[in-house]
Amino acid sequence: MPLGLWVVVGWMAFVALSAVAMIVWGFRSGQFKDIEGPKYRMLEDREPQSWPRRESKGGGADA
Repeated sequence: MPLGLWVVVGWMAFVALSAVAMIVWGFRSGQFKDIEGPKYRMLEDREPQSWPRRESKGGGADA
């Protein structure tokens, strides 16, 4: 077989194995659990939390 065909087949195998590895990682880390929750959480009637304030520690441009 020509070299170009081996390169294409190797690239396809790499992409397929990478996709399988990412799917396995997603299931193990819980990325696919509760996929319906965020769309309902967005509709909850509560005030958003404010950003935490940074404290300047002596010196610097803010002092």
